[in-house]
Amino acid sequence: MDSDTFLQRLDGHRQAGRLDEESFNRIAAHEAMDSPPQPILISQTKDTSTPTEGFASRYKEGSIRFGLGVVAAIAATLVLLGVGLFASLIDDSSGVDLVLPLFVIVAAAAYFAPLNDLNGRAGVFVGEARSLLFGFGLLVAVLWYASEILDLSYDEVAGPFNLFMWGPMLAVAVASAWFARRMDAWITYCFGWILWLQPVLAASDQVSEYHAFLSLLIVMCVLIMQLVREWQDETRSGSSVVQANFTAMVWGIGAWISIDLFDDAFQGHILWCLVLIAAWFLTVEALLKTQSARRYPNGQHKGWIPMLGVLVFYTGVPLYAGFEFARNVGPRELGIADFDLHLGWVYGLGIHVLMGLQMYRWDTAEVVLKPSLTEPRVFAGGVFFVMASVWFIFGTFDFLEDLAAYLFLPLGLLMLFFGTRRLIRSSSASQNG
Repeated sequence: MDSDTFLQRLDGHRQAGRLDEESFNRIAAHEAMDSPPQPILISQTKDTSTPTEGFASRYKEGSIRFGLGVVAAIAATLVLLGVGLFASLIDDSSGVDLVLPLFVIVAAAAYFAPLNDLNGRAGVFVGEARSLLFGFGLLVAVLWYASEILDLSYDEVAGPFNLFMWGPMLAVAVASAWFARRMDAWITYCFGWILWLQPVLAASDQVSEYHAFLSLLIVMCVLIMQLVREWQDETRSGSSVVQANFTAMVWGIGAWISIDLFDDAFQGHILWCLVLIAAWFLTVEALLKTQSARRYPNGQHKGWIPMLGVLVFYTGVPLYAGFEFARNVGPRELGIADFDLHLGWVYGLGIHVLMGLQMYRWDTAEVVLKPSLTEPRVFAGGVFFVMASVWFIFGTFDFLEDLAAYLFLPLGLLMLFFGTRRLIRSSSASQNG
């Protein structure tokens, strides 16, 4: 049994209450070591409550914490709106623009507020409010600086690569992400992607497509660094995976934008698509060669970190690359009888299948027999195969139109027959064994 499977099964015992958190973390740490593990004494869990009671208690506490965060978010929003309206009143009456200094003061007050000794629910509430006021207060100040103080027309640039336009927004996003982790602010984890989206859009909105592509590439590299640090840091709480998922989502959005920018700057969609797909294969192959998966202190699998980014970008770009390859490299279509098959469907479907097989460690038997909604590697592989099925259906409709019924019906029946027979045999073998 490999280390990932062992830890996954062990995590089930932990969640069921048969193994305490401390023992599980010690075992996970030993499994991550290259040297043979030393004997470990597994202590009996000290929690006398039933697993159902423990889960209900954790669920209730998490719900209360999230509810406190929502109330704090509403309060912080009212404060930000109130400050903005107050600055507008002053501007109307005296002509003095105080938006920038007032929102800087709000962010500074949230950062330096001497309330770090608060514990329990009060600490949760204040931490959420501080994190939101700090991040979005700085964002409003920076946006006001960019739009009103710089006040550049479209053909003007703010420094090299328009750096003074999107650079401060990027700094705000990085600082806000760090402060949210310091406060362990769940609501800011959920809405922090808005802060990251600002530098992505600002970096891509420039007169020169070449400068826009390079600027966006810098922002995407910073996003990757955030994800890598999340992967490597063994002290972050499991709740920060929400922040990391939204960071990956923004990377996926930026990756889609970068394809158009690359085409405008260098006249070629297909090259950048292939670079991004090759980067995926190489990265995943390197990660699959590691001995054990990384986990948060609570045992949560870190493989879920890039999942939103995968769903946003890598479930669509293989088909896009397939059509671009057919259009730019050729051949574009293949004539079969009286029908024309657009090879873009074939290329895109093939890339999806390869990406799915890689997630299953190139073992075709696992594709049907070992799906999972809890193992991120296998879940991602299943997503790629689902997308391959979707593109197969659309491509077949495009190729055969109404005659596709003559293919879908027997193919569906064959899949039902052979799939049922295979599962019956595997079930019988496991019972006899």
